[in-house]
Amino acid sequence: MALLSRTVLQRKTAFLAIVLLGMLCLAGCGKQEAGPGQDSAEKEYNTLSDFAGARFASLSGGVYDQLLQEAIEGAEDFSYYNSVPDIVAALQADRVDAGALDEPLAQLAVAKNEGLEIFQEPVVLDQYGYAFPKGSPLREQFNTVIARFKEDGTIASLKEKWLGADESVKRLTEQDWPGSQGTIRYYHDGTHEPMTYLGSSGEPLGLEIDLVLLIARELDMKVEMSACEFVSLIAALESGKADVVSGSMSITEERAERVDFADTHYESAMVLLVRDPDGWVQEKGFWASLGDSFQSTFVVEGRWRLILQGLGVTILISVFSGIFGLCLGFGICMLRRTGCQPVRIAGAVFVRVIQGTPIVVFLMILYYGIFGSVDISGILVAVIGFSVNFAAYSSEMMRTGIETVDKGQSEAALAMGYTKGQTFFKIVFPQAAGNFIPVLRGEFISMVKMTSVVGYIAVQDLTKVSDIIRSRTMEAFFPLIMTAVIYFILANVMAAALSFGERKALPKRNRRSVKGVCM
Repeated sequence: MALLSRTVLQRKTAFLAIVLLGMLCLAGCGKQEAGPGQDSAEKEYNTLSDFAGARFASLSGGVYDQLLQEAIEGAEDFSYYNSVPDIVAALQADRVDAGALDEPLAQLAVAKNEGLEIFQEPVVLDQYGYAFPKGSPLREQFNTVIARFKEDGTIASLKEKWLGADESVKRLTEQDWPGSQGTIRYYHDGTHEPMTYLGSSGEPLGLEIDLVLLIARELDMKVEMSACEFVSLIAALESGKADVVSGSMSITEERAERVDFADTHYESAMVLLVRDPDGWVQEKGFWASLGDSFQSTFVVEGRWRLILQGLGVTILISVFSGIFGLCLGFGICMLRRTGCQPVRIAGAVFVRVIQGTPIVVFLMILYYGIFGSVDISGILVAVIGFSVNFAAYSSEMMRTGIETVDKGQSEAALAMGYTKGQTFFKIVFPQAAGNFIPVLRGEFISMVKMTSVVGYIAVQDLTKVSDIIRSRTMEAFFPLIMTAVIYFILANVMAAALSFGERKALPKRNRRSVKGVCM
């Protein structure tokens, strides 16, 4: 058995090495490289009208597609992405012809990626604003301070601070005022550098965040910040989770029907990010590119700390969801075995509803709907959501395992004087556990990987921090590959721990030798 275990371990290690090498090769080959004199098949675009029929990339939750259709006749082919690095990767891989972005985001993408440029003609002028729930009194208070900051040059100094190249000055205003007038719950996107983004340690940074703090100081209010996906910002307002949101949010008539906007604090433009036909990306060897990627992902600004924080959140959610989900699943299984038909039907309906609802939708219903008006941590909501989801599946596995045990054993135990409880816990359930625990282990590992969607409810798990790092480095491949490798290692470690627990819980499955007998 020891030799077999070592063989299995060696095979898993070899498989991991092969997968890692393949992924790293993919990362090294993922970047398109162009040199002087290289023939270019790029279509030339001289005016916006030349983009008719082109393939466009747009950020999810934005209004870029709508504005493009108004500005360019024949703009119909859109692909939607969750972050700027995804759009950059799509451009570099020639999956799209142009990416629609706000000017500050496009300038940052060009600065960090050779071979890209901003099309000279802007699509439309744009204005950013803070959004509030309908009828919020904070809106007029913000307007008053914003108007004063425009006149005294405060906003101009913020632009110089956050749009400049000096990273050493990019620090938020300290909340050193009393905050006697209450607290502002502020939600922001975490990937829209330089307006709203997260630093190397997960700390919020950006022009709009700094401006909120300065406004709050004038109003003598504290600011409670939360980062979430851009597509969830308005939902956070409408559910009552947030008092104000921002994230390079354009002021549009459609959005104004659902929320109230403060006066604009930043005038920008929507532009098209395109490939530069004459751009030259200096060719690097595989190992040199790999070293640069590792440096920017882990070392620069101490980003490894952010990865460890995200990994800790993932483990926390997974472990507690597994424990609570298992207990809840056992309770549901017992309810479905009662003699009361309405209870059995209710349990069956509950299981079917949970199994038929995508987990990301279920989490958003919990966070923005059921717990919308409750001041509750996103991590706690994630634990509740995954516990319920895991319970629905584990209860079915337990019930199926119990039903495979021969009923004659229960009848024999009862005839011998065992009570129903003793019969179940001493005879039926131990045998059933041997049938469902291996399947349950696989379901738990699947749940660990499913936790990658908790970023939609303002939780910074491993996947979310990977997106944050990609938004800083503008590199699409390496952070994702390393995230996949970390999940792979985490899943195997947890699987090994569960296997060890299974051997301890089910000793009859272990190989035994009879003492005193020589073979």
